[in-house]
Formats: sequence, structure tokens, C-alpha cells
Amino acid sequence: MYKLSDFSTTKDPSESGNVTFIEILTRIWRDIHEQSDVFRYKINKIQEKVIDGNYLLHLNPDRSSKRRTPEQIDNIVQPFDGEKFNFTKTSSQEIIFKLCEDGDTHVLFVNVSPISRYHSLLCPSLEKCLPQVVTEDSLLLVLKIMFVAAHRDLRIGFNSLCALASVNHLHYHLFLEKNDLPIETATCKHLHKNVYYLTDYPIQGFCFEVSESNASTIARESYNIMAYFLKNSIAHNIFITRGMSVSGSLEEAVRIIVWPRKTSAGAKQLAAFNVAVCEMSGWFPVFSEFDYETLGRENLEAELIKWRIDDFGRLCDEIKQIII
Repeated sequence: MYKLSDFSTTKDPSESGNVTFIEILTRIWRDIHEQSDVFRYKINKIQEKVIDGNYLLHLNPDRSSKRRTPEQIDNIVQPFDGEKFNFTKTSSQEIIFKLCEDGDTHVLFVNVSPISRYHSLLCPSLEKCLPQVVTEDSLLLVLKIMFVAAHRDLRIGFNSLCALASVNHLHYHLFLEKNDLPIETATCKHLHKNVYYLTDYPIQGFCFEVSESNASTIARESYNIMAYFLKNSIAHNIFITRGMSVSGSLEEAVRIIVWPRKTSAGAKQLAAFNVAVCEMSGWFPVFSEFDYETLGRENLEAELIKWRIDDFGRLCDEIKQIII
């Protein structure tokens, strides 16, 4: 696993050497936010509320009107195109951290069109210019970051192509959110080996429980599922968080949730909200005050249900053959 000293930055956010990963991330993010003009809009006060003690709503109209126009996405696997926007074209002012290992450089940037405060983007193997297709190595990377950060508020998300990814350059979203999310206590049932599945959630998905000792195994097994998705053109979202143990332990655990979903091929259609990884977790950034005031639990769950794949049971049987 990584140590904090493995991460380099050009900024020194504290006079003290005794700081944590999250303290450095938040201080540098704030510094960039307040002292530069790289952000497309500022995140200061976001209205928020929790519906029925469950779903989280944020009001963020700038996310709809001021962000970069999303790239046209038609297939779950598309080659990297250096002519289009990618993260090699970002300003050095946007960099929070670099992590160098085995001749490779992973870079954490501020998200210049943030959903919430401290929203950042991790680009694994930046200079390799990988398309937005999940890899086993990148899954292990983000799991290691979860453990070096060791913070309850950290969540990491991934949107595949045709599942609301905006840029075809391999990247993960890092969020800090103080509120609990419904996916973190959603009940899971054992399927096979280390694989569980959601039993009481509006959109079906698979779940793994991760520890520092089994991170490599879980990265491999969860990647095997997503390799099947890629082979069969199944769009997917991934969410990594801390929550209730799926194995019955009373200890809090790190969960990986993987949702197969119907495709969202084509450019994003901005309405009340888009169903990407945040929304899958039960966190809904909405764009208008009207929607913020009027959307209820039934509306949110109905929208999630729309994205269910048609034959989750058959997919469960296939997964048993994949994980051996």
C-alpha cells in the first residue's frame, strides 16, 4: 500500500509535516479554487437536503450551464483521440498530486466543473493516453488511495463510456461528502466467491468488500466482471465507498459497487439530472431550483429503475462462470 510520502506536489499547504492525505488534498484544492481562474465556476455555498432520511439532493445549476460540452459517445469502447479534449491538455495549475511508480505517473487534478467542493479527477498513467476503459491496475490504484486516505468522507467513482463518461481519457472521480449515502447500507446477498449483489436497491448491481489484505484479489475479480461487460457492450458505473459490511461483520468496510446499466449512447441530455455514478449511489446533484424543491423519493427511484438492464438474473449466472 502507498504511504503519504509517495504523493508529490509543488505546493506546501501546511507548515507542519504531520498532515493527512485528505488535509493536503483539501488545502491545495481550496488554494487553486480561491487563487486561480482555472475553475469554470466557483463552488461556495451549495444547497442540500436529504429526502426521507435517505437520498441526498444538491442544487448546482452551474454544473449544467457552465461546464465543457460533453463529448459525443456512441460505443462502450472507443479509441483515444488526441485531437479531442483530454487530460494532457489541462493546465499545470490544476494539479493537486502526482504519484510516480514503475516509470508511470498518475495525476490528481481539481475538477474545473465540480459537482461539489473538493471534487477532483484522478487520471491513471496520464501520459499513456488510455481510453475511458477500466483496467485492473487502475482499480488497484484507487483502492490503495482509499486506504492511504483512510477517511470516511472519501468516495471514488467511475463512469464507463455510454454510462455518462464525458471524456474518453481514463479517469476516476474523487469526492468528499459528509452525508451518508443509501448505497452504503443497502443490503447485499452472497452470489459467488467474493461477489455479492444488491437486494433492496432500485437499480441492481454487484458488490465486493475490500480490505488492505485482499485489495489485489478484489481488483482482479471485479475487473473480470467489467471485462465481461466490455466484451458484451454493457455500460457500467463503479462506486467505491465505506459502509456497512456485506459479510455480516459489525465493522465498517470498503465497498466496491458495480452497476451494469442500459446505455446512454450519444451526448448527455441535460434535464433535472443525469444518472451517472453519483446518482446511482443515491446522491443527486440537480440543476434547477424547481426540481430541487419538487423531486421526491418516488421520482428519484423511478429514474434509477429506468436504467436497469433487462436480465440481471441471467447476468448473475454468467458471473458465476467468470469468477473461478
